[in-house]
Amino acid sequence: GTKTMADIGKDLPTLINAGDHKEVLRFIRTKKLREPELTVNHGKALLKAAQKSPVGNGLDEGEYLAVIEQVLLASLDLNDLQFANICLKELKNRFGPDSARVRRLIGLCFEADGDLKNALATYDQMLATNPSSAFALKRKYCILKAQPEEGVNARTFLVSYLEKFGGDAGAWKEMGEVCLEVGDYTGAVYCWEELVLANPLDSGLHCHLGELYATLGGFSDLKAARKHLAQALDLDMSNVRALYALVAVAADYLDKVAASSKKTKIDEHDAEVAKELVRYGAQKVCALYSKKGGRLYEAVTEVMGDYNRADC
Repeated sequence: GTKTMADIGKDLPTLINAGDHKEVLRFIRTKKLREPELTVNHGKALLKAAQKSPVGNGLDEGEYLAVIEQVLLASLDLNDLQFANICLKELKNRFGPDSARVRRLIGLCFEADGDLKNALATYDQMLATNPSSAFALKRKYCILKAQPEEGVNARTFLVSYLEKFGGDAGAWKEMGEVCLEVGDYTGAVYCWEELVLANPLDSGLHCHLGELYATLGGFSDLKAARKHLAQALDLDMSNVRALYALVAVAADYLDKVAASSKKTKIDEHDAEVAKELVRYGAQKVCALYSKKGGRLYEAVTEVMGDYNRADC
């Protein structure tokens, strides 16, 4: 009978050593791995064997076409446009050139070949048929972004995409990066707030959002910064970056309090919290390096001494 992954092992090296091209490709597809060289090598071998009789080689019609598409995309990764076009021709024969499945691959082939004009035209055709095609919208954005003169249009296009697909965390991260590139930290904060809403248990996201608030630098911003940095540490106490940042942000808040005019209303409780956070953070940082000792520990204690007058 046909061997399954359970029969020959579920790890990729075992599948490769067994020489089962179909299972290697299936494993890569299922695990969503990006292994273009493996995919092309095993794909070529499998397609060659299946050329005369796909069913006879353990491939049903659906999987045969899935393999062709998988190998086509891997060929584009390797810039093997010649083989990619061979795969594309096979898919065109099966589905016709107007199939949405084929059109998206045609667009990718145009992009790989540097023909952005025809790639855009292909995606526009897809959007004319289906205005909500997330794939076509994303690819169109990528093409605009790749052209420096289209920077403003790319950002506008991304905003319009997010109006339609507000739940796309990847798009919010991209928008946040775009905001940072142009120095729009307020916009970047908004984007990372959306990311935190989508994944509230990600320590790294809270840490980055805290750093963005710290960059804005106002009293309320610094309070928001320490809130997210504290949350980052609550989720992952090994997040040393968040620990350093918490000390710096709390100390910065105290510096602003000291430099503020008498007219500025300061919450004494907030100031006391900031002092405790500086002391707590400095002690934790020192404790992290105490076991290592040596010059590194001395350097850390010296730096933390600027924040915490008490001995570590």
